[in-house]
Amino acid sequence: MAKKVWNLMYVVGNPSMFSRVTANADNPMLRAEALAAGEKIAANGWRVWVEHHARPERIFESQPEKDYRSALEAKRIINLAESTVPGFSAARG
Repeated sequence: MAKKVWNLMYVVGNPSMFSRVTANADNPMLRAEALAAGEKIAANGWRVWVEHHARPERIFESQPEKDYRSALEAKRIINLAESTVPGFSAARG
């Protein structure tokens, strides 16, 4: 079984300004290597996560990445409510 199965993914720079996802050139990596690199990149305040190369599984996310994903989910819920709940948009102000 291959041990290098973790991809390090990140968005360079200010998370509120940039959205281009970059894959680390050394992907796939060992778990320990990917986690250590993720922690180092997260110290810069960037969006970073470590994901399995074949499954939709993440083992690490920086706080800016968690915040970004939460904001996306909230936006999806609001858009759904606006399109399906009569008067939702008017009630929001």
